Amino acid sequence: MTDGRKNVAIYVWPNMFMLDALVPHQILGLMPELNVYTFARTTEPFMSDTGMKLIADYDLDSVPQPDILIVGGGANPVSEMADDSVIAALRRLGSSAELVTSVCDGSLILAQAGLLDGYRATTHWAYVDLLCRYPGIDVSADERIVLDRNRMTAAGCTSAVDFAFALIAAVISPEAAAAAELAFQYDPQPPIGTGSPAKAPPELVENVLGMVAPLRVGLEEFVTRANVPA
Repeated sequence: MTDGRKNVAIYVWPNMFMLDALVPHQILGLMPELNVYTFARTTEPFMSDTGMKLIADYDLDSVPQPDILIVGGGANPVSEMADDSVIAALRRLGSSAELVTSVCDGSLILAQAGLLDGYRATTHWAYVDLLCRYPGIDVSADERIVLDRNRMTAAGCTSAVDFAFALIAAVISPEAAAAAELAFQYDPQPPIGTGSPAKAPPELVENVLGMVAPLRVGLEEFVTRANVPA
């Protein structure tokens, strides 16, 4: 705790989706009950997937123990999943956190750290097959936010908005979440309406899967290898 506030640590990494980290930081960072900060392998600048420069507040060794841990995703999180120092740090922080959370395929990073074993969880729809490779996780393929005891996981990167309000409702109060939704004028009205596989034509789903496939190079192989019994 910091001055009575809960510590919220957001893990950021090179080539990640900015929304996964910046949306929670924007919304949660305005809540007086929360102290939000970022951490990464290094406090030196690095780039997001679209080239935005990111600078973390802390590195893996200096990050204060959070009450709430948030891990975002990206097109290919294998760089984080395969880094023993990252996995060890997340495992250490997550084991003592009150709430361990992820957005998008950040759930795969948590899964690799063993932090979702025995829990229900979700991820981006195009990565559900990979999360299912972890036998200890009860994977939900069609929920935008999954809260199972002290684990909260969100689907694709735009669900970071829903995630932030759900987290506020869970750790502060539903009233605070309602006020935040209104303050941010969160009233989604998708202009096209194809934001989930259930609402999109099958040919569009296949097209998007084809777009994602080259971005996952090495990830499927890593997940498969990581789940081969010793």
